[in-house]
Parts: sequence; structure tokens; C-alpha cells
Amino acid sequence: MIDEKWLNKIHCMDCLEGMKQLPDESIDLIVTDPPYSGLQSKSRGSGRFSQAEHHIDFDDMTERAFLLFIKPIFKEVYRVMKVGSHFYCFTDWKQLRNMMDCIELSSLKLINLICWDKRHFGTGAGYRSQSEYILVFSKGINNKFNLNNVGNVIRCKRSGGNYHPHEKPLDLLNIFISNSTILDNLVLDPFMGSGTTAVACKQLNRNFIGFEIEQKYVEIANKRLQQEALHNFIS
Repeated sequence: MIDEKWLNKIHCMDCLEGMKQLPDESIDLIVTDPPYSGLQSKSRGSGRFSQAEHHIDFDDMTERAFLLFIKPIFKEVYRVMKVGSHFYCFTDWKQLRNMMDCIELSSLKLINLICWDKRHFGTGAGYRSQSEYILVFSKGINNKFNLNNVGNVIRCKRSGGNYHPHEKPLDLLNIFISNSTILDNLVLDPFMGSGTTAVACKQLNRNFIGFEIEQKYVEIANKRLQQEALHNFIS
């Protein structure tokens, strides 16, 4: 059983230390966007990524450092997941192979690869980036998905980044959570960021646990949750 102190809160702590305190096979779904740094150094980039207020811890690693960083985390992911439960992990094209190998080495089973079409390409030249990928894994033979009308290419406008530079769209998270859980299930996001996973869980009546190492994003996430609660009360 999960201690009540963990439920429906975003904890400002390292996710590895946090997950070590959760019981075996206690989580119904994990969905997360780790700091994979697949393309290039963002903190030494231009525009919004060069500004000190947008610095994100661990978001400027080499591929080798990333592998050392993420392997123990995926082992804990496997341990806390219930048998049959799903794991969604965001990545980009450059880190796709590394991420897939790392997750498989933790004993999770690859189910599918989702392409998120952002409907707008980014800056640069040549084949400008318009997509991200979401790896879908399970612990053992996967539970049946709830939705029959979702393909593995999902067109969804990206977020405006009002809360976090790598903020993911609420609509996208709603699809994943709806497809892989039922009411009152428990969802874990080890890299909660500005709280989009938590807000989606609130909207869908799922419980959640979030870990986020940066206090400013924990505060932003809690404000979003308060706004969501106020909206539901008024409605």
C-alpha cells in the first residue's frame, strides 16, 4: 500500500530517491519526459534557451552521461510498476535508440512507438523538427488499452511553453492516461516539470505522484493544480 503522504502531491526531490521509498508494484501507469538532451546544448543555445531563468538541471548532458544518469531510474520504474501496466517515455529522434535500449535493459517490454506531430516545425534549416516520439512499454504482457480510436501518429499542437520550456500539451497527456488507466488508478511522473501530468490526472479523476527536483517548477505546478481545483469548484 502507498502511504497517503505521497498521494496527489508533487514532491521536490530527486526522483530516484523518491521512487526508492515507494512499494513494489504499486503504480498503475508511468508517463514522463526525462531531460534527454538529444539534439544539442540548450543552455548554450540562443533565444529562450540561453536565458538563465530557463536553465534546467541535467538538461545539458552528453549521450554517455545521460545513459549513466537514466539507467538506475529505469530500474526503479520497473520495480514500482504493476505487472501489465504501461510506461510512456518522451524522446527525440537522436536519443531514440539509446532510450529504447536503456528501457529494454530494465526488463520492460516494448509495445509501440508513437510519433507526436506538433503541426508546426521548429527553427533551423533543412528537415526542420516537427515531431517528438513517445516510447510505450509494459511490465510483462501489457494490459489492454481502453481506446480503439487512437493511432500511433498523433497530431496535437504543442504547448506555448508558458510554464516550462519543454512543456507537453495537456491534450496529449489526457490521451495516454485515458488509454492506460481507469478511475482512481495511480499515475507516477518522475520528472513532473510544471505539472501537466498532474493536471491531466485531476481532470480525469486519477491519483498521481510527482517528483520534480527544481523548486520553482514545483511551485508552478501547485499553482496550476489550484487553478484546476478552482475551475472545477466553479463549474
